[in-house]
Amino acid sequence: MTDQHSVTYQTFRVIFQVISHIFFREIKTGDAHLVPTTGPCIFIVGPHANQFIDGVVFLSNNPRPSYALMASVSYDKPLIGHIGKILNAIPVVRPQDIITKGTGSIYYDQFNTIRGENTKFKSELKTRDFILFGRNHKVHVKKIISDTQLEITYSVHLSEQEQGERFEYSIAPHIDQTTVYEEVYRYLNNNECITIFPEGGSHDRSEMLPLKAGFAVMALGAAAANPDLDIKIVPVGLNYFHPDRFRSRAVVSFGQPISIDRQDVERYKLGSEERREAITRLLDRSDEAFKAVTVNTPDYDTLMVIQAVRRLYVNKKRPSIERVVKLNRHFASLWQKLRGDPSLETIVRKVRYYNDTLRFFGIRDHQVEKLNIRPSKATFQLIKRIAKLVIMALLGTPALLSNLPLIWITDYASKKKQKQALAGSSVKITGKDVIASWKVIVVSVAAPALYGFYALLYLIFLIKHRPNLSLRHKIRRAICVWAIQPILSYLLMRLGDTGLDTYKSIKPLFLAIRNPEAGEVVRQMRTDLSKDIIEFINHHAPELNLEEHSDTESSSNDHDHSLLSESVGHDMPESALISQSEAESMFSSTSIQAEMLALDSHEYSSESNFEVESIELEDNEI
Repeated sequence: MTDQHSVTYQTFRVIFQVISHIFFREIKTGDAHLVPTTGPCIFIVGPHANQFIDGVVFLSNNPRPSYALMASVSYDKPLIGHIGKILNAIPVVRPQDIITKGTGSIYYDQFNTIRGENTKFKSELKTRDFILFGRNHKVHVKKIISDTQLEITYSVHLSEQEQGERFEYSIAPHIDQTTVYEEVYRYLNNNECITIFPEGGSHDRSEMLPLKAGFAVMALGAAAANPDLDIKIVPVGLNYFHPDRFRSRAVVSFGQPISIDRQDVERYKLGSEERREAITRLLDRSDEAFKAVTVNTPDYDTLMVIQAVRRLYVNKKRPSIERVVKLNRHFASLWQKLRGDPSLETIVRKVRYYNDTLRFFGIRDHQVEKLNIRPSKATFQLIKRIAKLVIMALLGTPALLSNLPLIWITDYASKKKQKQALAGSSVKITGKDVIASWKVIVVSVAAPALYGFYALLYLIFLIKHRPNLSLRHKIRRAICVWAIQPILSYLLMRLGDTGLDTYKSIKPLFLAIRNPEAGEVVRQMRTDLSKDIIEFINHHAPELNLEEHSDTESSSNDHDHSLLSESVGHDMPESALISQSEAESMFSSTSIQAEMLALDSHEYSSESNFEVESIELEDNEI
């Protein structure tokens, strides 16, 4: 990296750090010491849950400068593309960006065969193209037999509902990425670093998409061309608590560097099946490495249960957000190992019921212990906090009103982009992965313009009502007004953080005042459930490689296992409910029991079943 580019890179790194500090309340970096200080590296970053913001967060927290691979559609955008060009990003044409709709319909026959009805395979397809159909199925064209029959490289696993079904389909053409690989090899040979998001595009699923083969081809190809290169592949996990929300939290986790196996390099040189085998081995190793830096669950409901288990397990001192992410990963791993185990199912039912109980009363897990308060003291604290909210509202209202146009514009633009992204994707669930990016993009343009408009109004006021002032003095005042507004907006943002925390703390006070008996029942439920979870996790601790165990005592009646760890922002799950007999065993108060069993009549929709079919990978697909 030249001195000039280094200065440019560091300048943008500072800008990105400012953006990250404003958008996120807190960002922590874990295990950055694992990143090699010298030599060529390929950073594989995921999950790609926040579109352009992912690049901002990674670049501002990466200890080494790197050149990013960037989708050509983004590289050609006015603002994002200019930044990419300045930072010497490498543009990549992705097949999914030039997809066309195929004629007719297709169905999957056995023995790696696709058959069509009213299709035009010979004129619309070429060997090595991809066909996309059904629920995220993607097949690679090996041979075109006729207009209605073709052979594919690998078999496809269809669900029972999809067997024999006819599908509309899309065509993703094969793209020669030779130019991209040559540029990547040049950087690696100069001991530079490359950054790539190996899922191929942003998404809002609860688990990572299958990794595309591009980075593996880059690493093996560069090592094959230059045997002296010691290339390291560094997995980087971007763990967001709420990726689309303003002032949420995030953890950037760096994993153990992966060395390239020389045997795989030799297989790669042989070509054909040996080459494909070498790429697959490196992909598998990278996929395993990602599991150490990310949290992967099959659906949203499972993720919420795992987060609840983590909160109920940790010791009384509040954990760091790095520790939170690590525990989530451990418990997600245990979930996979013990799936179907009766003891795990019992814990899951109890956790889901506990979560539903909290939803019923409108409180969060970290607020449960705050229910242990006398009604008189709760009333005093409630009055004090309401007064605090009123004072903060009076202080923040002028700045809030002046920023309302900015809030409206940002909300409108981000939701519009969300709908567009969802309509053009087969892997997004709601399109939330683009919201944060477009909030930042819109604000970066609209905020200076809005503040400039207010400054202009003030200048007009001075011209009309302050004739004694010189024009130069009036312009200076207007410039000061323009410059001070971002500072006031920042102060409003920090005031809003405090105000939101204060507002959220009011709900448990209301419950403690109007129904202290319910508060005691919820506290006892949490204590009992915490004890069960601690015993369960400690029993399986060797499987998790936990750094520490939560302490339990054999005499559980005399030991309070209640946990005071604060949840770092979460949504309550929409989960299944346990049986009435199980519920009765959890409640000692019959009046509260009657209230809570009314929950059994509710049907909660679930954002589950997010499992993604395996996608077969082309050698030079990125």
